[in-house]
Amino acid sequence: MSKSMPLVEGNAYVLGFRQQVEWSALIASAFFFGKVGAGLFMISVVTQSRLGMLLGLLIVVGGKGGAHLLYLGQPWRFWRGMSRPGSSWVSRGLWAMTFMVVMGGWALLLPAGSSLFMPVAVIAALFAFVVAIYDGFLLTSSNAIPIWNTALMPVMCMFYAFLGGTTMTLFLAHFGFIQLAIGERLLSAVEMALLSVNLLIVIMYLATSVTAGAAGKTSFNLLVRGPYAVPFFALAIGVGLVFTLLMTFFAGSDASPGVVALITVADLIGHYYIFYLLLKIGVFKPIFGQLKI
Repeated sequence: MSKSMPLVEGNAYVLGFRQQVEWSALIASAFFFGKVGAGLFMISVVTQSRLGMLLGLLIVVGGKGGAHLLYLGQPWRFWRGMSRPGSSWVSRGLWAMTFMVVMGGWALLLPAGSSLFMPVAVIAALFAFVVAIYDGFLLTSSNAIPIWNTALMPVMCMFYAFLGGTTMTLFLAHFGFIQLAIGERLLSAVEMALLSVNLLIVIMYLATSVTAGAAGKTSFNLLVRGPYAVPFFALAIGVGLVFTLLMTFFAGSDASPGVVALITVADLIGHYYIFYLLLKIGVFKPIFGQLKI
């Protein structure tokens, strides 16, 4: 599927469906760390957890930034990507990461009880929100790959970021690493709601993908009937959403440490695989043209 042969009839030719191969595990890792780290940072601002904010920043810088640098291969290209914020979602995302780290670091350096802490932290959280969703806008702007070109993509990124951040916050709170400004039972209920919403969004995404033309249907078939069907249904949906939702519902905020750890691992597995598989099923629209004789 990664290669295609032109079909020629008279002076016309059609370059058939071609599966994209450039974005794979490293870009999926960047998406994953960006959403989990930004989500953890945003939830930590709400719960007023400085440690959670710090961990969120480190996940974004080390995980998302590191994955991008490994993908580029040459670190100086990273700065070239920031040169077009007016027209490029990559540039906007990199600038958002920069301001998130700067403002978030400033907030963490402020002394306890400072009146500036919450205003600065909220500004940093706004940039974290951009970090969480810009991957979705980047994919949506890819007109040549219909399965990505949907308004649901940024929405999915947003809710997965909130889910990942909530799960990580509950994990840290349950093991005594952080103290929450809100009740753990309330946060557990929020997580169940987010799991349900994410499951609904994925179902809606699948339903709309079959209307995205022939290339979209090809991507859909790769995901639900082809080579990616098993990891999609078993890991992205089964483990990441259904299993996690059931475990959270039955265990609730009184779950044992082992169950909390299992829920966290299951959620993170599903979080990674949903975006890894969405990248893998990207199929370009056929190219039509005329042969010059």
